[in-house]
Amino acid sequence: MGNISNRALISRLYSSADQQLEDAEFDAESWSQWYHAVQELTGPEKMVYVIVKLNQTVTNGGFAEFYETSFGVFAPEIIHALNEIKAVATAKIVSSSLPVVNPTGLLDEAYKGLVFKLQLSEQQRTQLYSHDIRYDQLDGHENLEDLLGAYLQEVFK
Repeated sequence: MGNISNRALISRLYSSADQQLEDAEFDAESWSQWYHAVQELTGPEKMVYVIVKLNQTVTNGGFAEFYETSFGVFAPEIIHALNEIKAVATAKIVSSSLPVVNPTGLLDEAYKGLVFKLQLSEQQRTQLYSHDIRYDQLDGHENLEDLLGAYLQEVFK
């Protein structure tokens, strides 16, 4: 891709993913149709999309917003993507948020059905807030843009 900054590379991939999802014809009220539309993205587009959405929602409204806007359906993929780019501390925080919203440990489709359109209790919100604080404390220690960008630069060499 030539000499392109991490931010520009991430931005291009995110824009491409976002445009494809806007153009895709799926029922937004169906977690499975939305999930499968995201799965149709290329590997790098999907990785950028889920990591950027995690960061946007958690930065904006915490893990409560992340789960209540249904992006939690991607939490298992996000954990995998974060580990792949070596954002291990962030992956641990996301992973530790799962039992708050999924106390019985549902997997795969049962999990996605549970967290899609999830309404959190006050107790869950309080528990997730501690994860928000840990996520915020990563600032300056684990930079997702740098880690994701470096990973993608290697992919596109």
